[in-house]
Amino acid sequence: MNDNVELSWPLQQIAALQNDTEYLKERLAHLSQMNVGGKTAPYEPEDVAGQAKANALRDIIQGRESTNQQLMRLYEKMYGDFLHRTPAEEL
Repeated sequence: MNDNVELSWPLQQIAALQNDTEYLKERLAHLSQMNVGGKTAPYEPEDVAGQAKANALRDIIQGRESTNQQLMRLYEKMYGDFLHRTPAEEL
């Protein structure tokens, strides 16, 4: 099989993962509807709902950034492997 054909499927899957942000939009929309403050002023130390909202947002961002970092390592590895192919491997 041709390398381009063999690599096309995983590259498409990686691109789909990289571009899949719908779940992020859904989580952020859900968080934006979450009531903060309650009996305390919003964003005060006693505002447990606000703290939970901030923690959830932090976790969402950290998870996405972790995925992006792993994708970058994969791209770097693939690029390095591509650069170090011998002419026999290109056939």
